[in-house]
Amino acid sequence: CAPPGSMPVKKRTPKRPDPAEEHVEEHAMDEMEGNIIVPGNEWEPPKMIIRPPDQVPDLSDKDLSEEHTRVLKADNPQAPDNLARFNHKEKTYKFDPTVDQFAVSLSLEGLLLHVESDDLKRQKQADESEKEALLKEVEKRKAEAGGEPIDADDARGLRNQFNFSERASQTLNPGVRDRGTITEPPASVEYAAIATQWEIYDSYMEDQERQKQAKDNKGKGKKPTEEQASAKGSAPGESDDVVHGEGVGNAAKILERMANQNAFDDITQDFKYWEDASDMYREGEGTLLPLWKFTSEKAKRKHVTSIKWNPSFHDMFAVGYGSYDFMKQSSGLISGFSLKNPSFPEFTFSTETGVMCLDWHPSHHSLICVGLYDGTVCVFDVHQTKNTPIFQSTVKTGKHTDPVWEVCWQEEDLAKNLNFFSISSDGRVTLWTLGKNNLEFSDVMELKLVSSSSEPQSEDETSLCGLAGGGCFDFNPHSEH
Repeated sequence: CAPPGSMPVKKRTPKRPDPAEEHVEEHAMDEMEGNIIVPGNEWEPPKMIIRPPDQVPDLSDKDLSEEHTRVLKADNPQAPDNLARFNHKEKTYKFDPTVDQFAVSLSLEGLLLHVESDDLKRQKQADESEKEALLKEVEKRKAEAGGEPIDADDARGLRNQFNFSERASQTLNPGVRDRGTITEPPASVEYAAIATQWEIYDSYMEDQERQKQAKDNKGKGKKPTEEQASAKGSAPGESDDVVHGEGVGNAAKILERMANQNAFDDITQDFKYWEDASDMYREGEGTLLPLWKFTSEKAKRKHVTSIKWNPSFHDMFAVGYGSYDFMKQSSGLISGFSLKNPSFPEFTFSTETGVMCLDWHPSHHSLICVGLYDGTVCVFDVHQTKNTPIFQSTVKTGKHTDPVWEVCWQEEDLAKNLNFFSISSDGRVTLWTLGKNNLEFSDVMELKLVSSSSEPQSEDETSLCGLAGGGCFDFNPHSEH
């Protein structure tokens, strides 16, 4: 109580801290420690980004907030990626794109067998045969003993302690002799080197130069002199065929194109500038002017079954010859024509059966895939002078059983292998992949017949319907699958 006449004393209460001020102090303290607090909203709670102790302190907030994406792959980092192997077919070194990414960390061989494996079946058969043999032996011993019980150990022929005799003999041991010789070790030399891509290439080029020089020296040593040639009655230099050489062939080809350009100059002018003025007065109609006419002696009495322009050389196109008279089939022909030389084809390839379709590769412009009447697909290289395909399907490699109506190249797969699709009357759509030495196939789909009737068919009727014949196909340019 207070004395009379004194002023009343007010009790002072401690001030409660403001939560906002406390949050500001904590935020300042966290920023001093290097942490970043992201304020929350009504949808997400606030979160704090803790700066690692080993982080570079000079990074800005923009650099810290930037996200970096790392992709983890299942590739073996120790696997080599530049393997070069010698190709005996082409007599050159080639890089092998297939890299084995499989790595074994631990391998243990156990004694367990799978219940559905063949090894377990053989083990069970061996146990059963052993039990049967033991039962037969017991029955045999029982029959010999006159029906007395026989122990299983006796059936196995085990030795009883009361029914055996021990025999021993002593022989003269010959004396042991040791004989040894000492020879001088052969001379050895240690050699080490690192084989890289460039060293392999340099050694290969040096070997090519040595072979070329050896061939030139051999040709000079065997070249007859003028006196020897005159003595034999032949002119000197007769062995060098200059007229049929490669240089004269290229020059003759250029001259032939120049002569054709002069001969067909009026057709070239019509191709560039001809226009019929009367087409302005015709609604929805026009006129056509025939320009070039491409013929070949080998293609007589054959039908033109396919035409494809080269995607790179716009003046060149390939023509496939076959026959649509299926009762009278003959050999086929592939001819390549150019607008620069309409009088003679640039290349020709003959096939055993008629050509039904063909297609140029969009990137490798010298490769042509061809589909034949007998179901064979093959690949030709126009740079080769031989009249044989570089790849061809056979019965063992999944060739079609009916005519192939369309082929189409596709982009390279992950292993950088060339591949193309084909469709045939046998109902198969097949993917063909160009391997190292053969043509590999995989059936993408089979075209099955669908009945138009609403009644359900039995399994026997469905199996008799077979597959539907395919005549053409195409891929979406935006979606490859």
